Amino acid sequence: MKRQNVHAATVAILLFLQFPTLATAMGGGFEMSFSSGAAAEGGLVPITLTLTHAAPSGVQGFSFGVCHDTNLLDLEPFGSSPADLDYIIDWSTEIETIKNGAAPDFMQQNLETGGWAVGCVICFTSCAVMEAGATEIGTAFYRLIGPVGSVTTVGLCNTLGNPPVSSVAVVGGSSNPMTSLDGTIEILEQPPTMFYFSAPLRQVNYDPLDGAANFSATLTITEDPTNATYPSNTQGFSMSLATNPTYVIPSGASVTGPVALANPAFSESILTETGWAIGVVYAFQLPVYIQFPNATDAVSITGSTVPSALVGDEVGVTIPLSWQSHSTPPIFNVVTHGNQSLSPVTYDGSLILHPQTVLDFLRGDANGDGISDVADVVWSLQEIFNGGPQGTCHDAKDANGDELFDVADPVWLISYIFTNGSTPPPPFPNCGNAGEPQNCAIYNGC
Repeated sequence: MKRQNVHAATVAILLFLQFPTLATAMGGGFEMSFSSGAAAEGGLVPITLTLTHAAPSGVQGFSFGVCHDTNLLDLEPFGSSPADLDYIIDWSTEIETIKNGAAPDFMQQNLETGGWAVGCVICFTSCAVMEAGATEIGTAFYRLIGPVGSVTTVGLCNTLGNPPVSSVAVVGGSSNPMTSLDGTIEILEQPPTMFYFSAPLRQVNYDPLDGAANFSATLTITEDPTNATYPSNTQGFSMSLATNPTYVIPSGASVTGPVALANPAFSESILTETGWAIGVVYAFQLPVYIQFPNATDAVSITGSTVPSALVGDEVGVTIPLSWQSHSTPPIFNVVTHGNQSLSPVTYDGSLILHPQTVLDFLRGDANGDGISDVADVVWSLQEIFNGGPQGTCHDAKDANGDELFDVADPVWLISYIFTNGSTPPPPFPNCGNAGEPQNCAIYNGC
């Protein structure tokens, strides 16, 4: 329903034309109660309004103003457009359907300095009323902008608009003043803004004959959804991840995902024999922000095994990926938010170095990312015709299983993906192997 865009005085005129008699309350009092709430500084508090009355014939219309302290609270409109019924507050289902399942005949809302006002005529012909009892009116949302420790109230007032809108309920042609049971809002100390750094559990297959393997792993950032400013704008971050140099040689660290798409102004990595570190600043002048409302890929690290440590090892070993500083000067794990450095909660990962003479692979996965999709078609065509990067597992590139890698393989795969063609042969669609002989030097997609 569209909001009627008329002056506040129109409310009074309509109410008095429809219900001209001024009288005292009929059938008991008319009380507008407001819920209370508390939140951290900068948080958002919902305040629900409920009108209670005992008039047997019901309420035919109402008008009221709601005031708040503008030094402590900022009313945030619920809707996106001033033309919407729910623009100022989220009106309850009872109000939105109060005219026998339809919206009221007249509903005017105004944002005013220090609050908001509304006037409503449920039905011009008195075809519907608000029955006796408690009726939820709607919910208004207030942003807490005052200092920590402040306590304030939200309630009815008769000072908003020109002329001011009175807080009245109309019953049987009589205008009856409402009383206000104000709600209380307390501004609490803001808890620390929390982010999480997570490293994965990653299996790295190596051949015990030579102990060699390469790997990559993705590090993620996640914001705690209970943060007062969630989702929060971040300006940059730094990461430092350590491992066991007896078994692993770090080889690279770079931004990935949304961070890479932002083309940060500064992104530099530091590699030591014991780990990876990287510092990222999105921009130095223009405001560029990235949010992490859920687990978001941020940094990709690469490395290789130490062959001499794994030659002849038929058992394997699990080594840590732990969030700790290992460089000089030290690089700490931080997220920058609001020009402040915040220490994240960290979740360590592991590299499972797994001996495997015959490597598991996914048929059709030419680029080795663990997924067989259209990217592998593009990769294969680039490798065959344009001198693109060379895949390291012939068996994975051999989509049709004929022991050759040629144009027939991307054709087979694209036919399977888009035209219901034949499925690639085993071990597709899962990771596995076809036994010996095997033509697969490196594959870490499984």
